[in-house]
Amino acid sequence: MIRKIGILGASLFCLVSLTSCEKDFNDIGTGVIKNTKFNTNKVELELEITPIDIESVRADNIGTTITEYWMGVYKNENYKTIESSFVSQLGLLNSLKTSDVKPASADGEIDSLFVLDKVILKIPYSATNKGKDSDGKPKFTLDSVLGNPDIATSLKIFKSGTYLNTLDPNNPSQPNSFMSNDTYLEEELLNEDAGFTFKPSAIDTMYTVTRHYSDGRTFESEEKLSNKAPFLAVPLNTTRMKELFWDKFDGTEFSSAQEFNNYFRGLIVKSEGADGSMVPVRLTGSSDLPSVDFYYTITRFEKKADNSNLVYKDTVPTRYSFPLSGVRNSIYKMSPRTNPIPSDNFILQGTAGSMAEVKVLGVNLTKLKQSDPTNSILNYESYDNNPKDGYLDLKELSSIRDVANEKYGFLVNDASLSFYINQTANTNKNIIPQRIFLYTSSDDGSGNVLPIQITDSYTESGTFGGNLELVDEKPEKYTLRITDYISNLFDRTSTNYSPLLLKVYNNPTDNPYRNRVLETNVLSYNWDPRGVTLLNENETTNGAKKAVLKITYSEKR
Repeated sequence: MIRKIGILGASLFCLVSLTSCEKDFNDIGTGVIKNTKFNTNKVELELEITPIDIESVRADNIGTTITEYWMGVYKNENYKTIESSFVSQLGLLNSLKTSDVKPASADGEIDSLFVLDKVILKIPYSATNKGKDSDGKPKFTLDSVLGNPDIATSLKIFKSGTYLNTLDPNNPSQPNSFMSNDTYLEEELLNEDAGFTFKPSAIDTMYTVTRHYSDGRTFESEEKLSNKAPFLAVPLNTTRMKELFWDKFDGTEFSSAQEFNNYFRGLIVKSEGADGSMVPVRLTGSSDLPSVDFYYTITRFEKKADNSNLVYKDTVPTRYSFPLSGVRNSIYKMSPRTNPIPSDNFILQGTAGSMAEVKVLGVNLTKLKQSDPTNSILNYESYDNNPKDGYLDLKELSSIRDVANEKYGFLVNDASLSFYINQTANTNKNIIPQRIFLYTSSDDGSGNVLPIQITDSYTESGTFGGNLELVDEKPEKYTLRITDYISNLFDRTSTNYSPLLLKVYNNPTDNPYRNRVLETNVLSYNWDPRGVTLLNENETTNGAKKAVLKITYSEKR
């Protein structure tokens, strides 16, 4: 029987049987047993990989925090083209007014005239401060740009006609959820320019607003974020936004958050195009949140003694900022890839892209006889009976027992899955997933099959892996260690032989610990748009870089 043993377990055994431990164990290190009582060997278990096309993923922020939203169009001929958009409610402000409520009548009192200047949708880019330029101004770089930033991307802002309910309308006792392919009623286009496009730029740190005195004269103000970071400004139709917002501030529509969210159900920020670029945008945080900004100017006049006319006092440029808050959801429109998948390759792509089922076929007995005829696994060839197919699969291996020792014939030291990258399709380490993720599924006892974490993701999180590995700064492979998972199957701590599932890792929702509490269910969220082409299990085509499960084990003599 194969079973994992580590340094801690061996050490505890030594404390109990010190004399025997000193006699029998000559070298215990890195989880591999080499001593006079054990022989160490290794074996490969073949895989069968089946691509899975993803239709949609959960993409709302109900009950969780979405840390990254993407906006724009990303085309890579090897993967699905993504048009990434989002829908969001707005937050209601207090103390909204568009005129002085009390005319100036006594000396020293002020009369104010309000003029609405401009309405824009402000969306901060996700950017990093890199210090200062030679002129002393802050220097920023965008955190990531996928695709071709020289191609402009169409961006349309719609008034949403769909109410974003936090509760399931069919079962109000349960929270609602929205998928990435949900549809929303595009009730009205709000752009000032219906043909508005954008190209992401780290130097877009200012927007100039033309301000208006009450007598019609104008001046300009330069609007920036508090940290002077880059942002996208989308001018909205001022006349229409005045009718929808400004003229109704005193009405019941703005009397409460509930009334407001029912009246103005949110914005749909829609990216369109066959090609372009996609960037992460900052929709959460403690300051400089995305918002619909109503820029207005107050011209103030003062009542003075012995003067029948009000006297000009000053001009105050200001704004109302309605934050994008409440319920929001990402929208991924996926189009088929241009290039076919290379033979004996498979693709992982985040968002509503692609994943893969990984079935462990087991030890190929015919191959093992040719490559390693003295391997101890061959002593158990008779266990190939479920059915007799030339493989010792996981279930058959788990049925092996060493009767003489009453327990195990083998101790697992390491079990690792390796997936090599197609280096022809993937040359840039920065635009492929930085990590992939492995999990499985289990019946909850009621006939519902639920995705669950691999044991190693939380028992051996430091070595579970899945991170991108480079050789000479070029993408090479991903490795996942599943030692505890295999050990638990072989000693029957677990009897879940379901196939494994492989996808692009999503941070932080794929973390088994949420708010420091272990949660073994795997969520379907994924907002990483990157893709990677991996070599499959075909040894004839891929040779030593084939996808394979390798187990190192120790056998008691």
